[in-house]
Amino acid sequence: MSNFSGIYFHIPFCPKKCLYCDFFSVPEFSKALPDEYGKALLNELGSRLGELSGTKIVSVYFGGGSPTVMDERFFRKFVESASRLGINLTETEFTVEVNPADIDRSWVKNLKECGVNRISIGVQAFDDGVLAGMGRRTTVGDMKKNIPLFAEYFDNISCDLIYGLGKDRKIDQELTKVFELAPFRHVSAYSYARPDRKNAPELLDEEETLLQEREIRDFLQERGLSRYEISNYSLPGFESRHNMLYWTYGSWLGIGAGAASFISGTGVSSRYADDIEAFVSGDGLSSWKLTLREKTEEFLLMGLRVKCGINLDCFKERLGKEFFELVSENVVSDLVQEGLLEFGGNKEIIKCTERGSDFLNVILIKLFDAIRC
Repeated sequence: MSNFSGIYFHIPFCPKKCLYCDFFSVPEFSKALPDEYGKALLNELGSRLGELSGTKIVSVYFGGGSPTVMDERFFRKFVESASRLGINLTETEFTVEVNPADIDRSWVKNLKECGVNRISIGVQAFDDGVLAGMGRRTTVGDMKKNIPLFAEYFDNISCDLIYGLGKDRKIDQELTKVFELAPFRHVSAYSYARPDRKNAPELLDEEETLLQEREIRDFLQERGLSRYEISNYSLPGFESRHNMLYWTYGSWLGIGAGAASFISGTGVSSRYADDIEAFVSGDGLSSWKLTLREKTEEFLLMGLRVKCGINLDCFKERLGKEFFELVSENVVSDLVQEGLLEFGGNKEIIKCTERGSDFLNVILIKLFDAIRC
């Protein structure tokens, strides 16, 4: 997807910050601030859209934080702005992340009317005790009440889960109950990484974490959802187009406090400061160009996460060098011999084996040491 692009909008407001969350968000804000912030998002989109020139926009994604904090009018204004700027939303995967604790039928229906065609629901767990341990403000009752609303209006629904915390969880039972509420086509299952905060939940031991991961994988595969990336499963054709841009060296424009961008053709990255007031006032954006080594590391880090792997022709097109000019062929051969990497096609692709996907960090350490620039 190297000639495709997406736009990510970061909504950094959240009435309560979860104990595990390591994304930029703020739990305290004035009633007027989300509206001011929304206007700044649309202004910034108009100013920066030209950076995606020469690419086809295939994804628009609102994440957070909690996009459910934003008023219905904001999404209508976004659609008007997108049309005025020449963005054809009917040709995009148009995703909004949602917290089931916040919404009602009117808000959900408005998203549908605005052209949103994919919903990502923050489930994380389906056990009130585990949710409380996570510091979630969402309850099982909220999910039972509101997730079916999304199923009335949307076909493409994803949910996020977190494993590796919550001792003695019955994750297969949690998933059974979640899938009774909506026909999920996609699931993101993330292994918990404990943030550096005193009140963050404790990480489970490796054995229990692996057990939880296997339960999730078995449950989803039995229902036809295949693992196409380290942490993501989908029915055929429902892979996250937006996240595939990250993993296959596409371009994305990140707009909002704390949001990052990467333009594949130029190798330029940028990021807004974690400062809402600075963003609203038009400040806080910094940019830099990646070195050849940094681009090589990024290609390896992201490309080996996906089942389809790294396309060596795409690597050469984007970095201007053959893969084995920059990465030791001997090290790759050793990893193939160990059953961790394999070639696909006519040796045009390098990818992790199923076993290798479980040892990606080990593979990356060896490959990073084998970079020649």
